[in-house]
Amino acid sequence: MNTQDLALARGLEIRDNALMARPKDDDAAPVMGGANQDALSELIARGRAGDALALEAIYGRYKIALFNLAYRYTFDRVAAEDLLQEIFIKIFTHLDDVKTVETFTGWVYKIALNTCYSYLRGKRIEIEKSVPLAAVEGVLHDGAKDAPRRDLRKPLDEAIGALPLKLKEIFLLHDVEGFKHGEIARMLGLSVGTSKSQLFKARIRVRDFLKKKGIC
Repeated sequence: MNTQDLALARGLEIRDNALMARPKDDDAAPVMGGANQDALSELIARGRAGDALALEAIYGRYKIALFNLAYRYTFDRVAAEDLLQEIFIKIFTHLDDVKTVETFTGWVYKIALNTCYSYLRGKRIEIEKSVPLAAVEGVLHDGAKDAPRRDLRKPLDEAIGALPLKLKEIFLLHDVEGFKHGEIARMLGLSVGTSKSQLFKARIRVRDFLKKKGIC
């Protein structure tokens, strides 16, 4: 596998300049350390008991990332805000379904994805637009990393937007949100091999799109 096929743009301009940081090593330990997991476990337990402050804290942990995920599928800020509320209603209503704190984040994202899909099916929206990118990291090809950021933004937007829905889903979860293949596989009911294969196909399509635009 050519390293140039694997080195593609990552990073999104996140509202309030915040993004949930996650490790990229597929064999890494769980994302949160023991202290954070304990804190989240306590919030989940309190939330199940109806503690409003705990629910607010859970909302605060995930609202930015989930808003951006919803926006990437709707390209409509108002719709994304409505979806965010719907997502959290489902999360809070079904907190008793959470098995372990380790699976909580994946469970949250699965609810978010399913909610977005329901919206798209209901509106019959064809995804043709792209994710607004503000920062580009990584090497594209032959020194393209040195190109002005403003020159890369539009074609990268178009390249990601042109991906089929399933490829875009895995590309966003892995290269944007930073989930590991094992987490994506559990979220989407896929094998790890399928997740890796789909990501590779997505990256190839993005690269080929950029090549046709003369970017790499």
